[in-house]
Amino acid sequence: MIGVRRTRFTVPSDIKKIYHFTNNNQVMNALAQLLNEMDNDDAVVASVPAEDYDRGMFISINNHKQDAGDLYLTLKKQYQSMMKVLIGHNLSKSSIKVTDKLPSNDKLMRTLNNNNIVVAAGIHCYDRFDNRTFRGSHYNYGQYQHLHFYVYGVHQHLKHHRNGVDGAVEHMKHLLYRNNRFSNKQDASNIDIRQVGKGKYIYNDVVAANTLYDYLMLPTTNPAKDCVINYIAGAGAEDTPANPIFYIYTTEKKYDNEDET
Repeated sequence: MIGVRRTRFTVPSDIKKIYHFTNNNQVMNALAQLLNEMDNDDAVVASVPAEDYDRGMFISINNHKQDAGDLYLTLKKQYQSMMKVLIGHNLSKSSIKVTDKLPSNDKLMRTLNNNNIVVAAGIHCYDRFDNRTFRGSHYNYGQYQHLHFYVYGVHQHLKHHRNGVDGAVEHMKHLLYRNNRFSNKQDASNIDIRQVGKGKYIYNDVVAANTLYDYLMLPTTNPAKDCVINYIAGAGAEDTPANPIFYIYTTEKKYDNEDET
């Protein structure tokens, strides 16, 4: 899996410069491999997660002609859309925090104990379009980027959606469409949502509330490990800068689980 070394930066003034110099020549092929392995339930024999999405949710978005600066400015809206599906109403933007520094374990636990979600967002460059694999992009390669999200805490809400877990996931795709630009709005692959800790990664993506901080630290503590958070961070390689991770959470108080209205 492709990885890159982390560097410090100023948000958001230097964000375009970071992605201008990032060399992600096999990013889309790495993503294809990751998704295929997540789908391969025969890769290992092990107990499955106890509850749908209880190890997290992996979201990939094929943004069209949006650069890193544009995408950074959408992060609060993306979080609002996710939470709207989960709690049935919009959060105030002022209650949503976006930072490039990993919040403390105590802060993460308070967020989860208030029935809110923690999101780690990565902004990736596009690969050049490959005529053999039909991956990459003719129009977005070189100057535009796209989004990936790791989302933890959705499992406590999805099962309470009036249309069930699958209906909640489709609802989330629908709301996320509003915050992103696509070359073809009818393309079903514009937004991909998958469970974390499935298939080959059932042993690698082992996440619970009390280990979330350690999991989010893996790009620093174990960058060579094959897992979703390291893919988002681009952790592991030594010759290119890292994809910065932005952590998104809310300070809103505790919600009761409620159906979407």
